[in-house]
Amino acid sequence: MTGKQVLLPGSRIAVVDDDRDDAATWTRLLADYGFRPEPISEFDPTQSADDFLEHLRGRYDAVIADHVLSGRRRVKFTGAELVCKANQSSPTPLPSVLISSHVNTDETHAIALWRTGIPALVDKSELSTRLLDALELTINELAGKIARERRPITTPIEILDISDRSETPTARVIVVGWKIATSVLMPLEPICRETGLEPDQLPGKWLVADVNCYARTPTDLYFRNIELAPPLDEEWFPE
Repeated sequence: MTGKQVLLPGSRIAVVDDDRDDAATWTRLLADYGFRPEPISEFDPTQSADDFLEHLRGRYDAVIADHVLSGRRRVKFTGAELVCKANQSSPTPLPSVLISSHVNTDETHAIALWRTGIPALVDKSELSTRLLDALELTINELAGKIARERRPITTPIEILDISDRSETPTARVIVVGWKIATSVLMPLEPICRETGLEPDQLPGKWLVADVNCYARTPTDLYFRNIELAPPLDEEWFPE
């Protein structure tokens, strides 16, 4: 496939944010770019992300969603879940970009649970300068033109320790194919689900997973196809 994929002027974009003022800001920004944005700040507390996505499908050409949607009203899903499912929906993905003012906080761990399906995560403070690039990156990835920093590489992962005290438990790991001297935090739930191990069994274990090892920052990393690594040969270990 050649050439960039773009969102045409006049495209309809849902702006999903429970903060009315923020939604209005992003709506004006998108209108200035020639799109037809519509803010959505009210949610049915009984709806799942899948239900809400069905409401969007066929009405919009793209979605911009804030991560935390329950700041002022009840909602059963996060923006990260919605964006991931929209981008991975079948048979026709709905290009979606995640925005957040919590990119460098503990909330990032909750976003990481869905990062495989989130090509672009934009800090709200940078949205005015990065929005169009984020939309382009997302549309290109969904069309099969995957940016270098999003391409998965199978790599070993060493689990150093775990922390299951926060709302989103994590494992501190070394991703060999990324930066072997730097530990990062990886969501614990998919590790336990895919390996069948309990959290207290994980420290010291080795995994194999597909990771976007060209990612620039730990926040950009995603992990998929997680498996326990086969036993290492004894020659790997010093006497």
